[in-house]
Amino acid sequence: MKNEKRKTKNEKLVFDYIRMKRVFCVIIFILNIQSSWSQREVVSLNGEWKIEESVDSRQMPKKYTHTVQVPGLANMAMPVFDGIDKFYGKEYIQNYWTKAMQVKIDADTDTLKIGYSFQKRNYLWYKKDFELEAKKELYILKINKAQFGTMVWVNGKQAGSSTDCFSSQYHDITRLLKVPGKNEVIIRIGAHPAVLPKEVPAGNDFEKRHWTPGIYDDVSLICTNYPYIESIQVAPDINKEEIAIQTVVITRPGTSALTINYSVSEWKSKSEAAKQSTQNYPAKGGDQKNIFNHRMKIPGAKLWSPESPFLYVLQVSTGNDNSSTRFGMREFHFDTPTKRAYLNGKMIYLRGSNITLHRFFDDSLCKNHPWDEQWVRKLLTDLPKKYNWNSFRFCIGPVPDKWFDIADENGLIIQNEYFIWSYRPYWDTKILQAQLTNWMRDGWNHPSVGWWDINNETHSDTLSRLIALLRMNDLSNRPWDNGYNLPVGSNDPVEDHNYKWFRNPSDTKTHFEEGTSAKTTNAPHPSAHACVLNEYGWMWLKRNGQVTLLTKSVYDSITPGVTNAERQEIYAYMLAAETEYFRAHRNYAGVLHFDYLTGDFHGAITGDIFKNPETLEPVKVYDDYFTEIFKPLGVYVNFFAPDVRPSSSNQIPVMLVNDEYLPITGKIEMTLVDTNENTLEKASIPFSVDALSQQSYKIPLSFPAARGNYVIKTRAVQDNGKSTLCIRKTEIK
Repeated sequence: MKNEKRKTKNEKLVFDYIRMKRVFCVIIFILNIQSSWSQREVVSLNGEWKIEESVDSRQMPKKYTHTVQVPGLANMAMPVFDGIDKFYGKEYIQNYWTKAMQVKIDADTDTLKIGYSFQKRNYLWYKKDFELEAKKELYILKINKAQFGTMVWVNGKQAGSSTDCFSSQYHDITRLLKVPGKNEVIIRIGAHPAVLPKEVPAGNDFEKRHWTPGIYDDVSLICTNYPYIESIQVAPDINKEEIAIQTVVITRPGTSALTINYSVSEWKSKSEAAKQSTQNYPAKGGDQKNIFNHRMKIPGAKLWSPESPFLYVLQVSTGNDNSSTRFGMREFHFDTPTKRAYLNGKMIYLRGSNITLHRFFDDSLCKNHPWDEQWVRKLLTDLPKKYNWNSFRFCIGPVPDKWFDIADENGLIIQNEYFIWSYRPYWDTKILQAQLTNWMRDGWNHPSVGWWDINNETHSDTLSRLIALLRMNDLSNRPWDNGYNLPVGSNDPVEDHNYKWFRNPSDTKTHFEEGTSAKTTNAPHPSAHACVLNEYGWMWLKRNGQVTLLTKSVYDSITPGVTNAERQEIYAYMLAAETEYFRAHRNYAGVLHFDYLTGDFHGAITGDIFKNPETLEPVKVYDDYFTEIFKPLGVYVNFFAPDVRPSSSNQIPVMLVNDEYLPITGKIEMTLVDTNENTLEKASIPFSVDALSQQSYKIPLSFPAARGNYVIKTRAVQDNGKSTLCIRKTEIK
């Protein structure tokens, strides 16, 4: 009997255990459903898409015979579309320098508003199928960037359109989807800029030969619920160790209040950086935008800088939707009284170059490299670090968003330039203002975005007025560059394109030895604001060493009959000398060489530094000079005598600049060598340069009696063993 009772009791315990386990599983299941319901899911639609062409905007293809990668350009479709990028912009047609290379146009060029297309097609249709399973309240299709103009259909029904070519677009496609089920999305883009109304800004560039269409940034589907977080802006305050957060939330009808949770963690370690903050807000129901402002303390905040690009992640949750963004604790500005740039309260000298990506799109070697993360990381990391660059101008055209992520991680400070080179008076200013606002939204959380640049080399009062309106959108209050217009803000910078001497480089001695690298009137004038030199040189070459359209007359006048390799040596030597010259005289807050990467094609105007852009192998002689001329300890030898007398003695001026935050001491070693690298004379003196300062010296050097070509090698050797080399060539006659 006892055994029977014991057996019954054990059976009851087992039954209770099984029942509790089932209840527990149900609870876990429910919690998992709620968790799944509350979490945002982002589905990438990148990859292979089908693509087809049409002439008429309503001519949706019945079948698709081509494929293409997204993100990317339509000229990489397989099989290829003939003449897919054959379009001349209005400014290119009007460019005097390119006239000889232009194909004859069967049109009155004076009446063209946008440009001229050599294609029969006007539109390209992208198609992709995808499946959805998880049920959500809201589905937003995000197209990060596409040109030229977009219209979207989902499952055969129109979902939205946009004329914006340079920033992300969002389309609510909730009502058109099958969930669960298989869905079809079609995105129609313009095959060239002329399909857009003349009132719509779609980019303009006097030196861009072809305009290639494409969805050239990511495409994704945001799957989420109300209250929906439409956008987040983070603005750091390094002095208070806190961030200002502006969150835009869209609520469902009838919502009168909501709760938002904020949390901050370190990006790499994922450890908590700030205590979670919960805020209750009144809300406007009815699919209305709610703008909420909040501030969070980040005790012991680690600052972002080129030397230490430390990143944080802000997580924002409404309970049913969550979104995150990276940011860096940093403050960047220019100062008019000192004419300098400042990062985190300390003066910083900007050193770097330019990237004109949309001209590289016209290069046969571009292919899909700008969307290959490994290639982009090498482009923005390996050589910039080797050359001691801390800054770039992304020039005349936007880059994919991933480029800014990589710039954030590598501590690059970006002058972010909008795609305007000359103002067209028939543009709709409201459309332009909306486009610029969206462009800012895509960039304002990136610590790498140092300052906005509304145009390149353009005169326009309208753009000046727009800057005044746009500035308030950016909670970080970044500076604005205004092209050839006067600066709008009291501490806004100006830029200089110092090409004055290189257009007539016959008198090298006068230019350098008697010059002080004064800002030219290619900068907004008159102005005493901080100035960034982001274009100089003028002696560009194609990658094989041949002259460009602009530089043929220069090389014909100073070095006729030289080989391509000799021409590259001349260019590298002169560009190095001018870089050292501009840095030494300290008239500029930044010195940014032009151009690191651009297009190399028949009829190109400028050139870049690469022998092979696919492998990112630079031309060796450029690499040799660039490795030295941008070092934080800069050396400039102000000696450009075309010839010296035999057995003469000279006092050679040497200027040193120190971009570091600590004083540097060491020894200047000057050596005279012949063409066989034989050392003929030596001289040396000690040096000392204070932090962020400069110091000048004169070193006595004797020249031999033998006539011939010689090289003066001047090396500043620091006490820690680091050194910087400066080279000067001369001849004894």
